[in-house]
Amino acid sequence: MTQDWEPLATALDGATANVAYGDGGFVEIYRTARRDLLAFIDSDAEREGARRPGEPDVAEALTVLETAVDGAMAEHAQQQRRWPARTDGERLTRAFRALDESGILAREDFTCCDTCAWDAIRSEMSAHDPDEGSAIRGYVFYHSQDTARATEDGGLWLGFDAVHEVRRAAVGDEIAETLRAHGLTVAWNGDPDNKLELALDGRWRRWGRHAAHPGPTVQGEPSVEVAFTNPSAYATPVWVSHYEGRVTVRELARMVLPWLPENFAATVTSDRGDTIQIERAFDVLRVRGNGRVLSRERVEEPLSRWAVGGVWPEEDAVSDRVGMVDVSYQDTSQNGIGAVDVPEPMETAAARALVHRLTPAPDGFAVFVAHDGSCVQMMWHAGPRLWMETPDLKESLSRGRHVSVSEAEEMVRILAEEGRVALDELGELTIIAW
Repeated sequence: MTQDWEPLATALDGATANVAYGDGGFVEIYRTARRDLLAFIDSDAEREGARRPGEPDVAEALTVLETAVDGAMAEHAQQQRRWPARTDGERLTRAFRALDESGILAREDFTCCDTCAWDAIRSEMSAHDPDEGSAIRGYVFYHSQDTARATEDGGLWLGFDAVHEVRRAAVGDEIAETLRAHGLTVAWNGDPDNKLELALDGRWRRWGRHAAHPGPTVQGEPSVEVAFTNPSAYATPVWVSHYEGRVTVRELARMVLPWLPENFAATVTSDRGDTIQIERAFDVLRVRGNGRVLSRERVEEPLSRWAVGGVWPEEDAVSDRVGMVDVSYQDTSQNGIGAVDVPEPMETAAARALVHRLTPAPDGFAVFVAHDGSCVQMMWHAGPRLWMETPDLKESLSRGRHVSVSEAEEMVRILAEEGRVALDELGELTIIAW
């Protein structure tokens, strides 16, 4: 079957764009593409009646789709190893946060089209009280159709406007200069009725779980039965529940165990009838009962040996305790990056990027926790203004201050790399009793 069959080609186009843009992990991208494919097939069947001769069956199409998404993820991972330290996609996000801080709301991949974006961003403007921080003077955005085109040809069109009619051209100039100051190439003729044109390298980086993919099936590889225990009050994330039931060790080890949410446990049963429970202990994995400690990054081999009756490694893995934080967050923007309710591990680079990617919408927050429980948490207030604090559970209070996005990023870096809270190094802190 070829991939030019229209329903499959349409689903693959969307999946490929999401992979290139760095949006979602493998499971989220595949399930979205799967939903689109099935919806297209259902609507096509209603129009045309029974399946036409020569069309693939659904199972075959889904297999091709899953393989294609995995291949796109693998290619993306291979390519980004050769990328520079900072890509145009990352420069754009940082430029947008600078614009937010200056009073110009900046939104990425925002709604589906111009009409929806204009309406949604004007609604967001009303949520910011001009008496709190900087008054909003204008806004800039690009929507998901712009994103899809940018992943193909590298060109991105930015819509913008000003609160006051006479300031439209000035706001356009300010946006263009901010983008240029961040190393981006902008073309604009100065006409406020025209969008800004941005030249991009088409590179959006993936980290951690969002870079993981299961890889191809291996003949004769071991499979296990898996059940997850979720003691939290929140629903089990779809990227976890997707691998419940009978799965290969390869899928479990590459897609779930390294990022197992806090306090979750995986009950794994081999075909021999042996059962173990695995939990994540910050940056390592621990087997309950026998106490064996396994590496998050290299768990596939020892788990495969166990599944076929082999022995565990002679030595336990050792925790580094740095270079990572447990993170939860909620983006309150209509088209933000979503939420992680139960803390998941993030390497330093991913956590620093999250500081910039979290949309500056009121009450959007992120919590970062080090191996010893040390914590910094940030929340966007109206204005927008960014508040960062460290909680003290024993004294039932928090100490914090308003910070810049760059300062927040540095606080997260210090927490992840040095395991300490450094907020007081920015100046006097305000104490808030609970």
